[in-house]
Amino acid sequence: MPYYEAIKAEAKYVADLGSTATEDQLRGFYLGVLSEWFPPSEGYVVDRRVLNGAHKPGRKSFFVRYAGNFRDPLLIVELKRPAKWNDAGKQEVLNCLTKSIQTQFDQTQYNTIYGVGGIGLHWMACKMEKDGLPVTTTVLDWHDDISSDLSYDAFKAIADLVYNIH
Repeated sequence: MPYYEAIKAEAKYVADLGSTATEDQLRGFYLGVLSEWFPPSEGYVVDRRVLNGAHKPGRKSFFVRYAGNFRDPLLIVELKRPAKWNDAGKQEVLNCLTKSIQTQFDQTQYNTIYGVGGIGLHWMACKMEKDGLPVTTTVLDWHDDISSDLSYDAFKAIADLVYNIH
């Protein structure tokens, strides 16, 4: 099943901005994608607040967590502007995700936290295990357009992994 037209319209908006798009202009689009997979009706909250001190001013990280008492993230999303679509930008995303996930392990109840990195519409997924070394493992390498039908199916596989954390 493809993404709703609203998500595809936001993707077109971001694509039309080209390399001049900022992280702020990506936010609505990525919130739409995350809400598709982690809806409040299923007990999830997509949060941009500081969790355990891992969020720095200016960073565009999102946390997916369960609603209620626990504030432990299941998934952390790191966004970068399309102009960062190069090897250095990909490494920057991975470094940010690694640091954010590692910081959350100090206070989380979960043994695994997933990460999604987005550079414009390009995206990837990784995970880190609490009991292992502080390095991320790539679960899904970079894809070109998170709003595509192919990416919809790929994100479903990532969402299924996140659903099974607890």
